[in-house]
Amino acid sequence: MSGRRALVWFRSDLRVRDNRALWEACASAGGRSGAGVVALFVISPGEWRAHDVAPVRIELILRSLRVLRKDLAKLNIPLLIAHRAKPEDVPGVVIDLATEHRCEAVHFNKEYEVNEQRRDAATISRGRERGMRVTGHTDQTCIEPGELRTGEGRFFTVYTPFKKAFYKRWESVGGIAPLGTPAAQAETGVKASDVPETIPGFVSKVDPALWPGGEDEALARLQKFAARSILPYKERRDFPGDPGTSRLSPYLAAGSLSHRQCIAAAIEANLAANPKLRGNPIEAGSEGPVCWMSEVLWREFYVHVMAGFPRVCMNRAFQTKTERIVWDESPERLAAWKAGRTGVPIVDAGMRQLLREGWMHNRVRMITAMYFTKDYFLDWRLGEKWFMQNLVDGFLASNNGGWQWSASTGTDAAPYFRIFNTYSQSEKFDAAGDYIREYVPELRDVEGPAIHDPSQLPGLLRSRLDYPEPLVDRVKARTRAIEAFKGL
Repeated sequence: MSGRRALVWFRSDLRVRDNRALWEACASAGGRSGAGVVALFVISPGEWRAHDVAPVRIELILRSLRVLRKDLAKLNIPLLIAHRAKPEDVPGVVIDLATEHRCEAVHFNKEYEVNEQRRDAATISRGRERGMRVTGHTDQTCIEPGELRTGEGRFFTVYTPFKKAFYKRWESVGGIAPLGTPAAQAETGVKASDVPETIPGFVSKVDPALWPGGEDEALARLQKFAARSILPYKERRDFPGDPGTSRLSPYLAAGSLSHRQCIAAAIEANLAANPKLRGNPIEAGSEGPVCWMSEVLWREFYVHVMAGFPRVCMNRAFQTKTERIVWDESPERLAAWKAGRTGVPIVDAGMRQLLREGWMHNRVRMITAMYFTKDYFLDWRLGEKWFMQNLVDGFLASNNGGWQWSASTGTDAAPYFRIFNTYSQSEKFDAAGDYIREYVPELRDVEGPAIHDPSQLPGLLRSRLDYPEPLVDRVKARTRAIEAFKGL
């Protein structure tokens, strides 16, 4: 027997393909004639509650774990499931189980939120106390946060220069190709755990058929998108009634899919459409794949920002001067927004899609978030929290980055004076009103421009609708928001 037995600690990386920690653990364990590999996932309800993880996301994680258990079994790797109520108990159970199963090494893929970094540092410390090698790997991002810097040696805070630096690094290393599936390992004699069907306190009303679990499902969706929808992506991506986006974000959040796999699929589609393409296929060629790869890189950018500026993990604004803003407190507005009863159809359609599906189209996320922060003038942190509590793809870096962009408090944020006119946005991106009618059934019989603004209807027709009047005057709200930011 050669190699050293290893434990792989899975977290937000629920896949066997292109998984750096799993790959390195298997390589060091020595394959079929080696020491064997054991896998672990820790169910930690206290950690999930503290992070506002949505029940719909937990249910997707459980479905993904059931698939992962089978995929690992094909590699002779048993998946253990441990339960710890308190986040601070997680490092101990990881090292205790590694010790119990005679593992000399622990491998995990790094996470970059403040609490997660502290948890991982505690795990490394406990492992070293027992003479164990504990290693974190770069996997959630293509490039380790901190490796890309400005000319002054700082973390990037604007997306476009970050993207240029990323592309330059990509070219210099000849691309960052996904890893395959590691080789099967030696039998360990360790019995795999059962994955629970549900976790108390994390039961969702969202139809589970909307989000099947596992990396085969994720890859099938990626391949279908790359084959059918990626070329016209740039023209279709902003229209919520048109299924022109990939809907892969839940699988990226669960780690059933990696950034590298997405970029590789997009490059392949780009080259297939442009067989004579020369130069960098992530910058040149068809607009659809190039645009979609840029969108994938926004996730990478926000992770780098989170790592470089940990305050964004702590309910702090990136632009600290904006913390002087005194946001309104209106339980009535907050409740209306959460329920999709604001009286603004495009906003209500988005909020109801969130409740029904655990997901919302990205254009509508921007519209609903800006309406919340600029028209309602409510604290962006309340909206960010509600999204995390309901999104199947809830991912702190992206969710926080998007909310702070809309609130004009973040890095690369929307200028405070550029405030969406929700009605114009609705007319532009849902011209026929199909998206609104799908999620706001009380407006299904409304025809013409009134679908975007029911106040245009004659009084009698308006009174027959079971639909609320807006709680704020848009023009006055816009003026109020601009004045608040102008005074900083």
